[in-house]
Amino acid sequence: MFGSSKAVTIGLYLNAALLIVVLAVMVGRSDGPWISSAYAQQAPQPIAGGAGLFLMPGQLAPSVWGCYVMDVDRQTLMVYQYEPGEKKLFFRAARDFSNDRRMKNYNTGPVSPSEVGSLAEKEADAGRVVQPPQK
Repeated sequence: MFGSSKAVTIGLYLNAALLIVVLAVMVGRSDGPWISSAYAQQAPQPIAGGAGLFLMPGQLAPSVWGCYVMDVDRQTLMVYQYEPGEKKLFFRAARDFSNDRRMKNYNTGPVSPSEVGSLAEKEADAGRVVQPPQK
């Protein structure tokens, strides 16, 4: 009778040892999807694209989801919001970023693309000011 309980005890110890080995292997792996959630980090979102269009899903607000679409050829960025109750995707915003890339002194206000173009031209002109020769 005692012989079978000893076998069960040994089996339980072996089972615990195997579980510890599995845990050590899982913790040692850095490519597991559970690692980022364990440290309260979101896994990077996939980006789909081709032929100059790129789409990336994103969180627009705490409980609002949507996607960003970038048209590289036209240099525009569009934002769409998904409404789960209506099961529809709504257009929310768009911006031409061709002038944004020329900026050196970045501002944070809501400036129109044409205003950004004017600011970029002013910055470029300020660098082209010709000083008169000194005598």
